[in-house]
Order: sequence, then structure tokens, then C-alpha cells
Amino acid sequence: MVFSLELGMEPRAGLEVSPALVVFGEMLMLPYDAMRAAIEDELLGNTALERLESECPVCAGRWRSRCPVCAPPGCGPGPGPVAARPEAVDTEPDTHALLRAVRAEVGAAEVAVAEYLVGSLDEHGFLDRSCAQVATELGAPEAVVARVAEVIRRVGPPGVGAGGVAECLLRQLDALDCDPDDATVRLAREVVAGHLPALAKGHFAAIAAALSVSRDEVRRVLEFVKARLRPYPAFDGNAAPRAGYVVPDVLVRPHGEISGEFAVTLVEPAMNRLRIRRDGGQLPQARSFLALLRDRWETLRRVVELAVERQKDFLRDGPAALRPLTRAEAAAELGLHESTVSRAVADKFVLLPDRTIVPLAKFFGVAGGVDEELRRLLAAADGPVSDQRLADQLCAAGYPIARRTVAKHRARLGFASTALR
Repeated sequence: MVFSLELGMEPRAGLEVSPALVVFGEMLMLPYDAMRAAIEDELLGNTALERLESECPVCAGRWRSRCPVCAPPGCGPGPGPVAARPEAVDTEPDTHALLRAVRAEVGAAEVAVAEYLVGSLDEHGFLDRSCAQVATELGAPEAVVARVAEVIRRVGPPGVGAGGVAECLLRQLDALDCDPDDATVRLAREVVAGHLPALAKGHFAAIAAALSVSRDEVRRVLEFVKARLRPYPAFDGNAAPRAGYVVPDVLVRPHGEISGEFAVTLVEPAMNRLRIRRDGGQLPQARSFLALLRDRWETLRRVVELAVERQKDFLRDGPAALRPLTRAEAAAELGLHESTVSRAVADKFVLLPDRTIVPLAKFFGVAGGVDEELRRLLAAADGPVSDQRLADQLCAAGYPIARRTVAKHRARLGFASTALR
């Protein structure tokens, strides 16, 4: 038997990402300020490009002191009607403040342990692992980890660093300025420590029998817990207001001629009118840059126009009227790749007809609409409403989600379970 090797060529279909497509993707994702800086850099480095006079699409040059596009940050009030979102205050995240307080209480050798523990807190401020587990992960003595963890619980908001809701509530009870010998306080401690799931489900008779108290006493404990305690610490982790002056990328205004319709205006093309100088020496680069800019603006315009068309109810009636719209659906309708739509949406802001500025991402997904509708239902309820009942009401409003999903949204919005409301 004889074997032989031969080299041959055959055609094969495939997709390859060109360098120009990579550059376009990176440019499409840039926020307004970064794109403006990129344009300025190109103007400085390319003599074939020049800027033309432009007019602000918001104020049209009539007034500037409160214009969200052309006014500088921090200027005083002026005659204009725009009430755009003000410059955000750069506040310190809770994790930074907590870590600073802990560092003042521990030795230099324990700072690394403190940083690891604070960094391990979840979004609610809970620590989901034991000191022994953390000690194993760090290779540090368990006693040192336990000591630093106790410092975190002592200097942080009541309940921070707890392993769950029950421990969080017990630590809040310890921090309350109330008589520890008060019968309701003592009973609340027993109920929270050993019967919290039953209390959440409203099993007052079972709790009363187990603790040899009356059902009315258990109900008083429930009212006490609802009035004086919260299921999570007052801790927001790394969350902080967005710093800096937000400039809208897109303006959405009522259509002047058609009632109930809206017109879309992009800010960048209006504020960055460029042209090519024939006497410049870098014409190919200038043409390529302008082509990329036009593609960015055209893609953003198409995405926003589709979002506005699908979310007319939101523009007219507010966040409760948001309808489900995913980036994948938008991509399919526009004939674009989903990643292209995601890049176009990222870090972009829209000036709405009511003169508020919101992220373009607010037009997409169902979370915003579900949250607003769920918050409205809970606020309008005369008494406790079960998660299943809420799921039925949301389904009737156009948000078909499961009961367990309702419970997750409800907890994230800060509403307790039925028995604790």
C-alpha cells in the first residue's frame, strides 16, 4: 500500500472582519465627549479637513446659559426653557467610604484582608461566605479575618457584612435606640432569629404556638419589623451618580405637522460640520474619516428612529408605557448585526420632549417598563398583594413574566414580601 500527499487549493466561503470594520465598530461605540475629542485630534493632524460654522440644534444660538449641548458645565441660570439633567455631584461610593473607615481601625498588616472583605460584599452589602472560607482563599489566619469582619460590621451601616437577611435584621435590632427589655423588642429578636421564613409567609399561629405567645403579639412584631427595620443594609456598594455634564447625542421632539409623531435630530452632525479642503495634503485620510463619521451618524440615526417609533407610548405617557424591545429585534429589523446595535446604544443619551435626558438604553429591554409598572401596582395597592397576583396584573399590562421573576424585581425595588408589606 502506497500513501502520497498532495497540496491543492479549493474555494471556501467565510466571513472576515476588515480593519475598516474594526475601526468603525470602535468609533460607533464612542460616547459624545470622546467622539468630539477624536474629531478635534483629526482636525489638528489632517490639513485636508476644516470645520464649518455650526448652530446648536437645541438653542439655535438664541441662549446658552442653560443649553445642555453648547453651554459649559456649571454656568448659572439663564432665560432658556431647557431643564436638562444638571451636572452630577461626584460622590464617594459606599465601598470606598467603608474601606476608609475600616483602615482607620485595623493595623497595616490587616489592610489587605479588609480590602478583600469589602470587595467581596455583594450588591446588598452581604458577605456570602464564612470567615473560614475567606481565610482559606487569602491564606490568612481565620482569627485575623474574623476580627476585620467584625470591624466592618461595627463601623459600617447596621447589617453590612451579614450573612443573610436574618443576621442583618438582628444587627439592626442591636443598633436601634430602644429599650432592650421591651417585650416587643425581645420577641422580635426571637422571631427574626428562629422564625423569619414563617413570619414572611404569615404563619402567625405557628410562630405563636412555638414561642408560647399570642397571635396579636406576633402581629405587633411584624408591624415593628416593617416600621423599624429593612431587609438590607443602607449600602449601595460602588454605585454613585454619574459624574460630569451629560450632553445628549440625540434630540427627540414632537413632529410639528403630525400629531403623536416625533422627529429625531442628531447633535454631532449639527455641531461638527466638516468639509475637505482641496489644497490639503491628506485627502485619502480625510475622505476615510468623513466616511466613518457618516456611517456612525447614519447607524445611530436608524437605531434611534426605530426605538422612537416603537416607544411612542413611552414618549407620550412616561416610563410606565415602555414596551419590550431588544437589541436583537432592532438588529433584525434594520438588517444590522446585534453587536452593531449594542455599540450604537452604548453610552448615548437622548433629550426627550419633556426636556429630560435619559440613556438611549432605556428604550430597549423590558426591565424599565416592568419596574415602573410593578412600582405603580404596589404603590396603588390598598393592601398586601401576592406575587402571583402581581404577575397576573403585569401580564394583563403587557409584561408576561413568571411569579419568581416578579419576586426578584420586587426585592430589587425595595419592596418586602406580601406578609412584610
